[in-house]
Amino acid sequence: MTRTSTLEMACGVRVVTPDSLHLITPYVLYEQQDWFEDEISFLRRVLMPGQQVIDVGASYGVYTLSVAKAVGPTGAVWAFEPASITATYLEQSIAANCFTQIVLERSAISRDCGTAQLTINDNSELNALVRGEGAGGASETVRLVTLDDCLQRYGWKQIDFLKIDAEGEEANIIEGGRRFFSEQSPLILYEVKIGENVHIELVGKFAALGFDSYRLVPGLDLLFPFDAAAKPDGFLLNLFCCKKDRANLLYDRGLLLDSASIASYKAGNGFADFLEEHRYPYRWEAELAALSYGAVFADLWRATTDQSAEVTDALACFAMSQDVDLPPLGRFLALERSFVTLVRVSQRQPQYMRLASLARVARDYGARSVAVGALGQLSEKLLKNERLDLHEPFLAPGKRFDTIAPRPDIGSWIVASVLEEFERLGSFSSFFTGAAARGRLELITSLGYESEEMRRRLQLIRIRFPKPSA
Repeated sequence: MTRTSTLEMACGVRVVTPDSLHLITPYVLYEQQDWFEDEISFLRRVLMPGQQVIDVGASYGVYTLSVAKAVGPTGAVWAFEPASITATYLEQSIAANCFTQIVLERSAISRDCGTAQLTINDNSELNALVRGEGAGGASETVRLVTLDDCLQRYGWKQIDFLKIDAEGEEANIIEGGRRFFSEQSPLILYEVKIGENVHIELVGKFAALGFDSYRLVPGLDLLFPFDAAAKPDGFLLNLFCCKKDRANLLYDRGLLLDSASIASYKAGNGFADFLEEHRYPYRWEAELAALSYGAVFADLWRATTDQSAEVTDALACFAMSQDVDLPPLGRFLALERSFVTLVRVSQRQPQYMRLASLARVARDYGARSVAVGALGQLSEKLLKNERLDLHEPFLAPGKRFDTIAPRPDIGSWIVASVLEEFERLGSFSSFFTGAAARGRLELITSLGYESEEMRRRLQLIRIRFPKPSA
């Protein structure tokens, strides 16, 4: 009998998984005490009691259980998980949380009803449907159903949210749900990256059904129109999409921006007026100097006579973007201006701590690859003991360090803040970096500024990859 672990997520739900650090889900939940995708915390904010939800590809239930808590006992969640062993764990999780609002169906959603082979991986997140002679390895026969079949069978009337994570089966799910997508108007979260492949063609498939796609701006918890013609960020895993009526509801709640409003605002000079009105109250002297680390550097920054006007403008724009009392459109455009400005000045003069500012802003903007690149450059400079100019105001690389004042050894604070954020953003989890993360994590913890998560990461790496005995 496989031993189990019951792990609690940030929202308070309990997830039952196999007790193994060699599996993705239990490892990530031990490490981060939550799932690593930003979209899950956004959904906890978006979904409301009484709403109706479908989870296609539920796996161990990190999304199923989170959304079930959000919609509460007056809501309903239909979870589809075809793998028999994984579904058994999810069944235990549903019982552990005393949820009565979840219907668990051990089927795969696809294009047609019938049966198919499901490959069985050690990590259930990678299970995928195969047909014909392509199975190979471990597999099991699973039942296939369609969204249209379930629409009739369950009598769905108003589905508010649909998650699709089916390891390449997304296009078939769309084909088998033509009536569903015609009659229903949910917010949809769909996976676009399977392995190393990004399936941007799904944007067009959903658009043909009347669903516009959006990406999450993680620092603002806001959906922004996705440009399928632009190169996607290397860390992009998921997109959202919805029809106009659902978009209008989310817009009214301050959770979504639409292309027309953005274009109108820019054309009418609205953002220029917004900046002119708000720039002064959000200058670094008012914002950064009030932070724990900013107070240490404030006198040095004030004494600098040749500060870059572009950098100070970028810092003020970032501060504006963080004010939840300002309009969402103004906040987003301020964040975008901060990002674009810092990219430009960091390319021109990367010797300042402006690379740290760029990493912070890029992460919030959703340009995680840019953030990781900036942190990588900065880490390399620090580990080579290259001198960094601290005379220019800068953002701490990660939000946690806003409240941590440097002790007498300022260098240790800088190294710790950069390396911790690089460790956090460079991969979705230390599960994927493995033993290669050990040296960095040991250095982070030796500096005395490490977070509880960094301690857990090092402990997990040591357990999973013990050093050979001498």
